[in-house]
Amino acid sequence: MIKKCSGCGILLQTIDKSQEGYVDSLDKDLCERCFKIKNYGEYQSTTLNNEDYLKVIENIPKESLVVYLTSVLDINLDYAKKFPHLLIVLTKKDLLPKSVKDYKLINYVTNIIPNYLDIEVISSIKNYNLDNLISKIKRHSHSKDIYIVGMTNSGKSTLINKLIKNYSNQNSELTTSMYPSTTLNTVKLKIDNLSIIDTPGFISPGSILNYLIPSEIKKITPKKEIKPRSYQLKGNNSFTIDNLLTITYYDDTNITIYIANNINITKINPNNSKISKDYEYSFSLSANKDIVIEDLCFIKFTKSCRVDIFCPYKLNIYERDNLI
Repeated sequence: MIKKCSGCGILLQTIDKSQEGYVDSLDKDLCERCFKIKNYGEYQSTTLNNEDYLKVIENIPKESLVVYLTSVLDINLDYAKKFPHLLIVLTKKDLLPKSVKDYKLINYVTNIIPNYLDIEVISSIKNYNLDNLISKIKRHSHSKDIYIVGMTNSGKSTLINKLIKNYSNQNSELTTSMYPSTTLNTVKLKIDNLSIIDTPGFISPGSILNYLIPSEIKKITPKKEIKPRSYQLKGNNSFTIDNLLTITYYDDTNITIYIANNINITKINPNNSKISKDYEYSFSLSANKDIVIEDLCFIKFTKSCRVDIFCPYKLNIYERDNLI
């Protein structure tokens, strides 16, 4: 009997407990990995990788509508350009301050990727704009299957679970967690006369999530509205972000850091021997730029400044125009 896990989409098997999809009986609907994530919060790593997930994505028919999710904290659209029929969804709006307006986020995306069918800003947790999203999906879908695509931890499964709850009579639920690679294959569901297919999240090789243990991932993942922390920086000095990395600045400037509220930010001497210098990222910023540290935070600079970032990991750290 061929059967998929209802939580992550992987094929169920009873042969090898060390491999994905293991169950002790094919009468069960959840693989052992999903069962432990759902019931005990225990995360198990997977042997699958980005190449495996990309093969799944490459099988999406070109005529299908792709609903591409990306968190408002990162706005990673690198893979979005692959799809000709694209509806962009900016998720986790509830994590940004309420003063941040949707139109500013939409304008920002338009400057990055002008070719898309539509865009929506949502919060699955708060049920924000989900009616609008369903309406737009129906308007733009021209085939029976609609694919939910995006980076890992962008909120794909959380969105689908909320759509199931709001717009269907089903009792099924996808496995969700803050950890990477929760969804392992496609999962197909019927929601409000729509055929919705969840897909594995793309894994960015530069994400800090690749280097942290589950307890650290839990700590850096924002769970409620971020309270921005603003600083007036003077001269040449450094600060650490929860011992994950060190930022050294060389000019007077003003910054605002958007990061999980429980993360510690501490001033440190630039010559401190404890500063890890395995990897160094250097920026000569003009005014009104952000530095993004993927899946950790973004830092808003209002004045030009020279900045070095030191950390023990090879991360995707880049500058962009101010998002906010």
